[in-house]
Parts: sequence; structure tokens; C-alpha cells
Amino acid sequence: MKIRYTKKKVRTNILFSFLFVIYALYKSVYLTIKSDSIKWIGFILLIIAIIWFIKCILKSTNYYLSIDNGIIKERNFFRKKTALEDISYLRKTDDQYIIKTAKSELVVYSKDVEEKSLKSLDKVLATLDLPAEKYPFAVSQ
Repeated sequence: MKIRYTKKKVRTNILFSFLFVIYALYKSVYLTIKSDSIKWIGFILLIIAIIWFIKCILKSTNYYLSIDNGIIKERNFFRKKTALEDISYLRKTDDQYIIKTAKSELVVYSKDVEEKSLKSLDKVLATLDLPAEKYPFAVSQ
């Protein structure tokens, strides 16, 4: 199962990163031509802008989390892995899900996740067998 980023977030990031690339091109190329000396800060800015733009494009094709074979994998540079059976604490708020194990903590920001994917994540997390005080999906009787 794949938990995707919201389309609005992806589009906004692509737009701003593209504008940053245009600005960095202006700072590096145009100002270098105009002043007849190389503006290194502009080229460094251009490299950072291109890296950010590529990262945003990859986010549009990739996803936020994946859940396969009982393991939740966060899809970022450091790629955290959490086994569903190792989860000892789960907290759900309006903004985020906090998933804790004995060794690590994974925070899923619900603003960054599509609504359909969020419902799928809720279904998977609802199948966990945790004590009621550590489990927001528990039904109080």
C-alpha cells in the first residue's frame, strides 16, 4: 500500500522550486554577464535550486509512506522502517500520527497525505492490537 503526498503540496513545491531556479539563473548568468566577473554565489544558489527542483519532481512521482509485509517505510532521504508488530504506542491528532516503537518514532503529518491514502492508513493502524490508553482507535465501553 502506498500513502501519497497531496497534489496541492506537490504542485506548490514544484512551482516555488521552479521560480527559485529562474531567480538563481538570473543571479548567476545575467549578473555575471552584466558585471564581467563571475558571481560564484549565484552559481551556488543555482545548484541548490536545481537540487530542490529535482527533489520536488521526485516527490510528485514517489510517495510519502509504503506499507508492505507488515513494515511501514518512510520514503525520504533517511528512510525509516517500522514493523507494525513492534509498534508500542500510537497517537492520532488532527495534524499528525505519532507511531512509536521501543527504538524509534515515526511522525506522519496528515496535512501532507491525500485523504484517500489517510483512510487506508487508518484501516491498517486500526488492525493493531494495543492497550486502550496507547491506541486512539480503541472503542471505549
